[in-house]
This record gives sequence, structure tokens and C-alpha cells, in this order.
Amino acid sequence: NIDLLATDNSNFNDYIGTIGYNLKEVRGREHIFLALNTTSNILSDLTVRKAIAESIDKTGITSNVYGNKYYTCNFPLEYGSWLYNSSKNSNINYNLEQAKQELVDNGWSYKNQSWQKYLNNKTQKISLNFVVKASDESKKAVAENIKTQLENQGIRINLIYASDTQYESYLQNKNYDIILCSNYLGISPDMTTFFGEGNLANYSNEEITQIMNEVKNTTDEKILKEKYEKLEQIYNTQIPYISLANSKYNVLYNSNLVGDVSPNWYNVFYNIEGWYK
Repeated sequence: NIDLLATDNSNFNDYIGTIGYNLKEVRGREHIFLALNTTSNILSDLTVRKAIAESIDKTGITSNVYGNKYYTCNFPLEYGSWLYNSSKNSNINYNLEQAKQELVDNGWSYKNQSWQKYLNNKTQKISLNFVVKASDESKKAVAENIKTQLENQGIRINLIYASDTQYESYLQNKNYDIILCSNYLGISPDMTTFFGEGNLANYSNEEITQIMNEVKNTTDEKILKEKYEKLEQIYNTQIPYISLANSKYNVLYNSNLVGDVSPNWYNVFYNIEGWYK
């Protein structure tokens, strides 16, 4: 008797079978990402940040941890925001050999199953503190998956399972190299979490400050489009963050329902005025 149902339960056919309805998948607004502390001793090196990004298999995470209930993504606004330019794909892709070569080209050496470099009169290894909230089982599984991937590349990871209170303290004090985060993106695009003052990656420069001020003080769609494309470029070239996945949900609708059923992230009932049975 139901004509349309939206659910994030991927096992829906256990309840309603496999016939009598059509299915469309829609990107959700939960965004899962890594914040890289760009002021930490090791991660201040862009080459290391890039090598980390190229060493993470996002598809493996969405498949093995989330059972394909999430989409891989490269930018927070990829959920369908009008300010996201889908034609400008990230230049960072899963590529283990390229990650290794870039480290070598930047003076890092692979010895005894770890990367090291002589810096400030001592040998420095790529060894990073990675914080995850202990109470979130799926996030723990994601963090453990990433730890395994990075350590297979010779990037040492100290995984810190923080209580909820400890996790908030880490966020407030930026006392980490990497932290696994998630947020629910609003209907109105806002990159303050990522580039605003005191952001999670401790990333700032004059250009970012100027862009963030400009997007707050204009409603001109052309200018906003240009500025957000620049933010996307900085996000993907300077790598203060690594976007991992966005949630998705399923919209199931009766096969007898006629019309343009085009659900999206902000309105399941988009075009409802043209539906009929």
C-alpha cells in the first residue's frame, strides 16, 4: 500500500522482496573524512600528505567496512551541491607505486619497512598518531582498515582509541597527526569546518582567509561558483583533508507510480507534482 519509501537500510529486500517496485540511490549528507594536522612535524610536508592520500583505497573501505552503503568521494560538496564542479576530478587517486616514488623523490628512504629521512641532525621516521572515537564501531573499523593500508606502505600508525570526552579534547586542542571525523553537511554549502579559523587541519594562509571572507559576504552565484572551485582546488592539491565517503540512501517506489521520480539529497519528493498512478 506504500507508493514511496526512503531508507538507508541496504537489506530492504529482506522485508519487501525484489519485485513490484523501482529503486534509485541518492547521496546522503553524512561526510566521512580524515583531517591531517598540517602543522605537525611530519604532516607539514605536503609530499607525505599526498603519499598518504594515494595509499588509501577508499573503494575497499566502502566495500569491506560499509558494505557499499556509502559512496567514495573526494570533496565535501560532492553530495550534489550546485557549487560542486563534477568535471574537476581530484588529482589524488589510489596509486601505491606513485606514492612511494614521490617520497623517494623528496628525499625519503625506505629502510627496515619504514620511511625515514635525516632532518634536523637526526633520523626522522614517518610515524603518526591517528585518533578515532572508540564508541563508534564503524569508524573504528575504518581507522583499522586505514592503519593496515598505510603500514603496508611503511607508514607507521599509532592508533589512539579515544573516549567521547577524550575525542572532543583532541578536536579542541588539535593534539593529533590524523583524526577520523564525520559531519552532516547543511543544505546551504559551508566550508567553515574545513577552512575557517581554527579548522581541524590547522590549515591557513592569506588566500584561504580572503576566499572565506568573500564567500561569506556575497550572494553572487557566479562569484560563489568561482570561489568554491578555488577551495576545491586547494583541498585537492594541498591535501589538508582526505575525503573518504558520503552516506547514501535508497528510494523505493511502486512500479505503478508514473512520472519523473528524481529524488535528491534535499528533497525525496522532487517533481511530485508530475506523479500519478
